[in-house]
Amino acid sequence: MKLFFRISAPKKPIASRFCAGLLSLSLVLSASAEVIPGSGPVLTLSQAVSLTLQQHPEINAFVPRYRMQKGLVQQASVRERPQVGLMIEDALGNGDHSALRSMQSTLTFTWMLQQKQIDSRIAAAKSQTGQLEVEQRIASLDLASHTAKKFIQILIKDERLKLNKIALQQAQDVHSAISKRVDAGKSSNVEKLQAEAEQVRRELAIEDLEHELTASYYQLTSMLGEAGKAYQVSGNLLALPANPSVESQLDKLKNQPLLAKFATQRRIAQSQIEVARIEAKPQWQLSAGVRRYEATDDFGLVAGISIPWGNNNRNAGKIAALQAQQEVLADEASALLQKLDAQLYVLLQEMGHSRHVIDTIQQRIIPLLENALSDASSAFDIGKLNYTQWNNVRQELLTAKSRLLDAYESLHLQHIEIQRLTGSSISQ
Repeated sequence: MKLFFRISAPKKPIASRFCAGLLSLSLVLSASAEVIPGSGPVLTLSQAVSLTLQQHPEINAFVPRYRMQKGLVQQASVRERPQVGLMIEDALGNGDHSALRSMQSTLTFTWMLQQKQIDSRIAAAKSQTGQLEVEQRIASLDLASHTAKKFIQILIKDERLKLNKIALQQAQDVHSAISKRVDAGKSSNVEKLQAEAEQVRRELAIEDLEHELTASYYQLTSMLGEAGKAYQVSGNLLALPANPSVESQLDKLKNQPLLAKFATQRRIAQSQIEVARIEAKPQWQLSAGVRRYEATDDFGLVAGISIPWGNNNRNAGKIAALQAQQEVLADEASALLQKLDAQLYVLLQEMGHSRHVIDTIQQRIIPLLENALSDASSAFDIGKLNYTQWNNVRQELLTAKSRLLDAYESLHLQHIEIQRLTGSSISQ
């Protein structure tokens, strides 16, 4: 992935030219949207998130999982098969019962009364589907937030690359000008070596960022299921998200999928309790049939009922365990809510701080350093400041610009994490 940034080199004193170049750094973040050049189509944040949720294997895996759950619901509705029985009595004996003369044959049809058990098993199986839905929501939020973070980091790294390319161009101009001064005997060779070292440092920083951008770009497209595909990444870092109120965000926290997962698990446990209670009750068996009397060539009806003997407490231990599990889940949900509440509050405070840092750097620190650099550049041109003193001022301005990018990155990432915690749709 190649990134290009062109600047012109106006013919001014070298310090003044560097000052003008650094002043232009404020334009790096002034555009409404930045596009990382590429040969493919433009990719926005919303498109990246959408493609991730459509094509990521972790989401696609839920399709067969739903089919599997449907099969379990279908299996839960299967009844015990009725039984057909044939019994022969008083045959193949001796005397009056020799051969088949006095034989009695009985044909019976037996079935079990289990409608309540079937209904409870189906309900328990369907409750598992709700668990699957919650897990899909959690996976979707995690993947969407991961994609969004990668997207923002690419935009930030691209801005850092532009910043370092401007600094490199200025370092090259400085080195060239100081070389002429050294040749004319107006500067020491020490300043020339320092300027050359600065130029090498900027070249190395650019190379590092290009490698990082390539890796981040590949990671992003991998999330889309299109690893390495060419895109023009476009985003608006200046579109800062609104600072949400603490009360509204804490209220949204109640809908967090992780908390819904605990609630679903409690419902599953309750369904399993109902199944255990119903299955503990005796399951009656009914039978009916006909009997043939060979001796008289007559038929008779037969019927019967079978009721298991004993108490109904054979699942008492299982029921007690499931009830205890419900209590554990309730306590774990409460503990998680408490943890998420604190985490969300901290993120909201950090987001407000990041906005304050952005405003302070943009409105106060950078203007002061730009004025300081302008004065220092004029002093350097007339020989009142040496290279080291002047370079310290420009390094402060570069550091402030870099910290401004840090603050933009922090604010956007904090906003994405707040959306993930509250179960909101991920957006820039």
